Parts: sequence; structure tokens; C-alpha cells
Amino acid sequence: MNNYLKNEDSEYLKQHARNPVNWYPWNKIAHNESKKNNKIIILSIGYSSCHWCHVMEKESFRNKVIAKYMNENFISIKVDREERPDIDNLYMEAIQLMGIQGGWPLNIFLLPNLKPFYGGTYFNPNQWFGLLNSISKAYKSNKKEFTESSEKFTEDLRRDYQNKYGSDSNFSIKSLAYELKLKFDLEHGGINRSQKFPMSSMWNSLLYYSKYNDEKEIYDHVFNTVDKIIEGGIYDHVRGGFFRYSTDKYWNVPHFEKMGYDNGLILELLSNLYSLTKKEKYKEVIDETFNWLFDEMYNESGGFYSSLDADSEGEEGKYYLWKYQELESAFSKKEFEEIKEIFSISSQAEFNDKILIKRNFNYGNNSISIKKIKKKLLSIRAERIKPNIDKKIILSWNSIILKGLISAYQSLGHKKYLDLAIKNSDFIIKNFIKKRNIPRIYKNDINAFLDDYAHTISAFIKLYEVTLDYKFINLSRKLMEDSIRLFYNKKEMLFNFSGTKNEKLIANKIEVFDDVIPSSNSVMFYNLLYLGKFYNDKLYQSIYNNMTIKLKKILSNYEFMSNWIFVNQINHKKMNEIELFNSVSLLEDVKKINSWYLPNKVVKSNTKNSIRSKKSISNQKQYYVLCRNNVCEKPVNSLGQLKKIII
Repeated sequence: MNNYLKNEDSEYLKQHARNPVNWYPWNKIAHNESKKNNKIIILSIGYSSCHWCHVMEKESFRNKVIAKYMNENFISIKVDREERPDIDNLYMEAIQLMGIQGGWPLNIFLLPNLKPFYGGTYFNPNQWFGLLNSISKAYKSNKKEFTESSEKFTEDLRRDYQNKYGSDSNFSIKSLAYELKLKFDLEHGGINRSQKFPMSSMWNSLLYYSKYNDEKEIYDHVFNTVDKIIEGGIYDHVRGGFFRYSTDKYWNVPHFEKMGYDNGLILELLSNLYSLTKKEKYKEVIDETFNWLFDEMYNESGGFYSSLDADSEGEEGKYYLWKYQELESAFSKKEFEEIKEIFSISSQAEFNDKILIKRNFNYGNNSISIKKIKKKLLSIRAERIKPNIDKKIILSWNSIILKGLISAYQSLGHKKYLDLAIKNSDFIIKNFIKKRNIPRIYKNDINAFLDDYAHTISAFIKLYEVTLDYKFINLSRKLMEDSIRLFYNKKEMLFNFSGTKNEKLIANKIEVFDDVIPSSNSVMFYNLLYLGKFYNDKLYQSIYNNMTIKLKKILSNYEFMSNWIFVNQINHKKMNEIELFNSVSLLEDVKKINSWYLPNKVVKSNTKNSIRSKKSISNQKQYYVLCRNNVCEKPVNSLGQLKKIII
């Protein structure tokens, strides 16, 4: 039995292609069927590595009784949120406007005009069938109430951002940081709640804020949080790479899918911590995560796959869990005693089907080689059935990973990170940027969204920083020009998520709030700041300044505006515009500068784009010039002198 999903490319849609539910993909055929038959649409959104999406698929969408009722009374549409983030973002906001907590699977009910009136996330079979029955009967008897409700939610979705999120209060960044500080879990790290996401962007922002505002308690908490994350079960101690989030406050019990974007963002955060401390533990975790990305998520053509499933053999986390006896029999008695200490393995009665947590060892100083231990553990794990890889290659997620790789190279200086970054950038240029219409997904005709443009611009800016190859910075500028033309909303002074080439939905979402991934508008905020400084471009500077004004009007929460605050802070501290003249070892000099913790910098070599190119400059000596807002310090002749001025 097949439904209308049988020819779809999406791994997630394929997982539902043999359901007895008569699923449609999101298209005009499905919409017209709804209008023609006056049937409510069930819009169900998820992604292939989502555990609870699998659960609902098995419990409800394979159930023939439930499927029959859905087919008779509704038009059912399946959407992969990773393919169509525009649809997901829009209807996720609708759910939140209804006062319902968002998540996946997202199940939302629409009238034939695609306007929402009710929804939720996971429902067990009894809840789901009961809800279907209630909605079907109520719609037949009272269409007017449904219409009024859907019109209200649609009107809210279309409201401008000033009216939707504007605040009359005059918040300061310091007051918001202090407000967030009250929510810290000082013992276990992170924010004091039962589920914990890594939130790399927020800790990056707080790291910068605390370092340059002498907020030692916040600064220490950032390090404590990251230490707890890399010690806990949310990190795969055997293979490397991070799971999506922890289901407990201790970071010990993960939700087991591994997402490409999480690992790219965490690489960037860890690289910043290593730049500041040179601690071996950050270096090792960076390298292990790189190895996992390269060995398991990398397509030999140059792209990175999107995610690794939470489930294997129908069970969440089965691939990663260990039994006491299994470990005991794999090692000698002496080795096992030491392994118990390293991985905090408790007694046999307590340790069964558990994830390995808390590596209690001094990095590089174990009596048993940790590499030997991991090799044996990996050989055992290799006998198990591996979780499925979603082989979608998404532009924005590849750009996030690319930026993480470059950050690792800047911090650690290992050439293999840069080599892989260059291969990935070549892949992106060839298969995305050089296309007539930039696609969101490799070998797919869905047009790119704002997040694809924003993260790609940011990644190529960073790639320019390590290569000083103007090809990359010029590509960033070209993409910025396209972004302004396709996405910029002059009235809102922000960028729409969908551009003029994307499908027009019932409302055009403007993505503002930073979450696990920084919002596309906050990333564009940084891109405009950097490129405006680099090219002295008045248009970019004007748009950036208008976004700053907008930020002040909606700023009310550090956690969900963290990347905005980070960019605003680096501009407030002033961008360090560094120029290298007559350097005999240009790339080596840049490599040293990039190893410093210095997010607020623009680096140039003495070329036609130079700040001081029109001035008379000696061609005899190597020296460095530091400028801030086009006001320049006296030239210096060594990196040591330059570092003293900056740091």
C-alpha cells in the first residue's frame, strides 16, 4: 500500500509512504482536494530523526481504524520541517499563539483556506482519535466558530513585529543578563530546568559579555556549563558528537538524535573556550566531534548530511546504551576497574542499559590509553544495528558546520580542519551558489530561505578570515546583495524568512528570536556589521543601524535574543579593523591573530580594499595597523605589540 508520498525525496516523508493514512505532500493538489470536498486539513510536521514522530507514526498513523477515519473526514498532509522551515515556522508560531507549547511532531488543523484553528504536538492513539472525532463533528455543526477562530489566529500571525513583540520598557543588556543569571543552575550548569539544550549561541554571547564586562560569576558559569555538557551523557564519549538535548537537569540522559547544526555550533563554542584557556579537554572533544562528522556525516562529494536518527531497531538510544556485564566481559579485570572510574560506572544492579557519562580522567594522562578503550568499545558497538542517517544536505546546516570547522582551525591550527572546510566550501559554491536559483537542499528544487543565505554569508566571511582569499568575502557580498533584494522588508526594517522566489503562505514569517540555532535576522545583523565595515558600504551600515533601532524596541529577554546581543556588544566595543602590510608570512600572521579570542575583528592584507591604501605607506617594512571606526592607531612592527593594543 502506498499513498501520495511514495515519490518524495524526503527521508521523513518516505517513512510515512506506506501508512494506511492517505498522506499528501504539501502541494496544490492537496489544497484543492480540501476546498473541493470542504474538508479540514490535518497538517503533520516532523523530521526523520525525531523519536516522538516515529512513536506517533507507529501508534496512530499505522492504525487502520484511525487511518480510515482520517481518510474519510480530513485531508492529511505531511511536511518535513527541514525541507520546508517556512511552513514549520509559520504554523509553530500559530500553535504558540494558541497557548500550546511547540515541538515535534507538530499536528495542526487548518481550514481549506490554510488558516489554522487548533493543534498540538504528540497525541497518543486514544487522544488522537478522540480529537479527530470531536473536531469532525464540531465542524459539521458549527463552521462559523471555526472560521472566526482561524481568522483571529491568522490576523495575529500577520501583525507587524512592533505590535506583536514591541516593549515599552527600557531594558539594558546588563539588566537582562542579571535576570538570566537568576535562572542559572549553578550546580549542574545551564538554565535551571528539567530539559536542557546546549544553546551554544547563548553561551557564546554570555562568554563575550562576561569577559568584557568583568562579570566573573557569569564567565565561570559558562565554563561550568560546557564542562557539564562534555562530561555528561549528551556527549557521545565513545564516538564523539553531541546529541540534541538532555531529558534531565544533569545532562546525563540524552534525547538521542544527533543533528548537524548542533555539532557545528558546539564546535564554535568549544573553539572559543580553547582559545581562552588552551585546556586539553576542549581540544580532545573538538577533535572527536570533527572525527565523527568526517567519518559518519560527510558525503565524499563534499557535503554534510543533516542528522542521525534517535532510534534503532525501534528503540530510542539502543545503539548507544551499555550493559554492565557486556563491559565487564570485554576488558580485563584491571582495565574494567579503571574504566568504571573513568566512566562513572556504578554497581551492576544500578548500571544496565545506560549511557556512558562523566569521564573522570586527566586528559592525556590515563594509565590505560583512552584511545585503546574507545577502539574496543567502538568494535562492540559496530556489531549493533546503526541508526538511520538522513542524507539531506541542507545549505544552512552545512554552512553552520563549515563555520564550526573554521573556528576549530582558528583555535587549534590543525590543517585537517581547514582542508575539510575548503572541500565543503567548494561543494557549496558548485552545488548551491552557482545555481541560477540557489536551492535549500542538494539535488532538490526548493528555493533557499533567509537562514540559508544568512549562515552561508557568515561562513564565507569566516573562511575569508583564515585564507585572506577575496573570493570568499566577495561571495558573501554577492549573497548579501541578493538577500536584500529577495528578503528585505523595508517597512519592518527586518528580513522576511521567505523571499520573493518562495511560495507565498498565509503570512510571511519574520524570524527574530534566537533559539538552539541563532535566528536568521540576528545572523544577518552580524553580516551587515562585518561587510559594512569591510567595504565601508553605506547601505549595509544603514540597514544595520535600522535593525539596531528595531532591536531596542523588541529586546526583552537575553536567552532568546542572545545572538542579537552578542553582535550589538561587539559593535559597542568597536570592531578591530586589522591590516597587515608587507608581511613575509601573511597566512602565518593571520593564523596567530585568529588564535586569539577576538570575535570583534576584521582582518585585511594591504590590497585595493585597504583602509589606508590611499595614504603614503612605506614598502620597506612589515607592519600592522589597527583601526576602529576609521580612526587608526600608529603602525606597529610585531604581532606582540598589536596584541597588547587589542587585548
